[in-house]
Amino acid sequence: MFRSAFVLIGAWLIAIAPAALRAQEVPSTPQAAPLVRSILLTGAREVSDRTVQEVLGVRVGQPLPDTPEHLSEKIERHYRDEGYSFARVLAEFDAASGVLAITIDEGVIDGVEFQGIDEQLVHRFTDEFAVRAGDIFNRRRARQALDALLLQTRGAISAGRAYSPAVADSGERRLRRGAFDLVDRNGQRILVVGLREPPGRFKIVPDLGEREDWFSAVDGFTPSLGMGIAVFDHDRFNHTFVAGHLSYKLASERAGYALGFERPLFGKTKVYVGGELHDLTATDDQWQVSSLEASLAAIGPRRSFRDYYRRRGVQINAAVRIQPHVEALFAWRGERQAPLTDASDFSFWNSDEPFRPNFTARDGRLNAVIIGASVDGQGFDLESLEASYRRHQLETPFGERLNGPEGRHDAAPIWRIDWTSELSEAGAFGSDFDFRRHIVTGRGRVLLSEHQAFGARAIGGWSGGILPPQRLFAIGGIGSVHGYEFKQAAGDALALLNLDYQLGWRGGLKAIGFFDAGRVTLRPFDSLTVDPGSFERRQAQGSRPATRADSPWLKGVGWGIGLGDFRIDFGYRVDAIPSSLHVLVRFDRTF
Repeated sequence: MFRSAFVLIGAWLIAIAPAALRAQEVPSTPQAAPLVRSILLTGAREVSDRTVQEVLGVRVGQPLPDTPEHLSEKIERHYRDEGYSFARVLAEFDAASGVLAITIDEGVIDGVEFQGIDEQLVHRFTDEFAVRAGDIFNRRRARQALDALLLQTRGAISAGRAYSPAVADSGERRLRRGAFDLVDRNGQRILVVGLREPPGRFKIVPDLGEREDWFSAVDGFTPSLGMGIAVFDHDRFNHTFVAGHLSYKLASERAGYALGFERPLFGKTKVYVGGELHDLTATDDQWQVSSLEASLAAIGPRRSFRDYYRRRGVQINAAVRIQPHVEALFAWRGERQAPLTDASDFSFWNSDEPFRPNFTARDGRLNAVIIGASVDGQGFDLESLEASYRRHQLETPFGERLNGPEGRHDAAPIWRIDWTSELSEAGAFGSDFDFRRHIVTGRGRVLLSEHQAFGARAIGGWSGGILPPQRLFAIGGIGSVHGYEFKQAAGDALALLNLDYQLGWRGGLKAIGFFDAGRVTLRPFDSLTVDPGSFERRQAQGSRPATRADSPWLKGVGWGIGLGDFRIDFGYRVDAIPSSLHVLVRFDRTF
C-alpha cells in the first residue's frame, strides 16, 4: 500500500515540476511608471508656487516619485514648519493625462472665538485681537498677537488650551494641546483661542541687586530673596500687588527687609496707592552705575563706585496715571537715616589696598514729602507689576535707565523725562533735616540708521537749605564724566550732559564715541535759607565759601568698543589727552 502511494506521488511530481520551473523562468514584464506631464497648483498664497514644487520634488516629464498621499504629507509638513498649522493639502494624479493636481487650503479664518474668559472681555478681545476673519492662520504670528493682547492684563489672563467641539467616549470635550484650534462650524472655520484666568500669582526668587547690592564694602556679601504676590482683578485689571525683600549682610551681621503693597483704583485714569516698611542699605548713586557693576567692581578689583547709608522707616506713596505716557507721583517718607562704614575687607584682587572710604551720611530722622512726574515715550501700561511698584517707591530720583528696543527692527525713538522734588522742613514736618532738592532728567536714544544710534542724557539739579552728605550732587568718573576720578566734584547744584554715538550691530559688535560735560555748584554760607540757630547752619558755617563757588566744567571725551550691553570705554579729560586715560569696563548702558 505504501509502495503504491510513493509511486503515485513520484509520477505527480514528474508531471508538474517542469511546468513550475518554466513558469519561474519567464520574467514578469514591469509596469512602466506613469509620467507627470503637467503640475496644476492652486490655493498657495503664503508659500510661493516655486517653493511648493521644490518641496514636492516632482519634475515634469519624469515618473511620479511617490504616492499622492505622501506628496500631500510632505507639503503639509513644510507648511507646519512655517507656522501654518491648519494647512491641508490634497494631491491627485490622473495617470491617463499625466496631470498632478495639488489643491492647498492654507487655513483661512472665518471668525475668532475666545474661550475661558468673561463674556464682556470676549467682545473686547475680539475687537483688539490682531488676527481677524479673512487672515490665514500662522501660529507664530497668532502667538505674537495674543501675547501683545494679554500684556495689558499683566498676568491676569494667560494662554490656556482650546476645547475642540468633538466629544470623546466619556462625554467630555477633547482638549487640544495648544491655545489655538480651527473648527468647522456651520460651514465656517472658526479660530478658537483658549485662555484662562488664574486667581493670582505667588513667587519667591533670589533678587540679588534688586533692592540692595549683593556685595559692597559696607555689608560684604548680601544674599537676598524677593517675594511677589499678585491678587488679580479680571474686570479692570486693578491687581493688588504685595512685594517683599529679605536679606542678610554677612560682613555687617544684620538683616535687611522691605514689605509693601500697591493697589490701583478706577478705570482709564488710574490712581495707585501703596506703602512700605523697610530697613535697607540705600544709595543715591543708581544713576551712575548699576547694582551689578557696583557689586562686581567691589568684589573683583576692590573699587567702590557707590556711597551707602542705612534707611529704616515707612513710606506711603501714590501715583496718578493721567494718560498712558504720563504719571504724577507723590510720597510721604518717615525714616531714620544713619551712616555706614566699611565692614568687609574681601576682594579677589588688590587686597593690599583699602576700599575708598564710604561718604559719611548724616544721622537723623528724615520726614519728607516727595513729589514728581514721569513722561515716557513707550508708556507705562505694559510694564510689569514689579516695575510699577519699584518705580513708585521713588528710590531712583535721577530716573531709571532707558529700556532696550522691543525687537531687532524696532526703530522707534526711546525717551523719558523724570522730575522729583524732595522737601524736608524741620519746622513743618518735625524732621532733623532742612532742605529742598529738585532734579529733572531727560534721556533719549534714536536709531539714525540700521547700524547707527545716538543717545543723550541731560540732568539739572538744584536745592535750598542744607543738603546732607547723602543728598549732595557729585560728578566725575564712571556714569557721569569720563576721564576723572569717581565723584571728583560735589555740591548742591548740578548740570550734566552726556552724548553717546554707536556704530555697528544693535545686539552685536559696535564702536562707540562719547562726550560728557558737567559742573556742580556750592552755594555760599550767607545764602542758606535755614533757621539761624539750627544744627544745619552751625554745621555749614566754616565749611561753606563766602561767595558762590562754581567748580569748572568737567569735560570728558573718548571711545569704546561694545558687544550688546557690554562695553569697554577709553575716556580722557578734554584738557589732558592722552595722559588722563581712564579705562572702564561696563556691563550695562550708561543711561
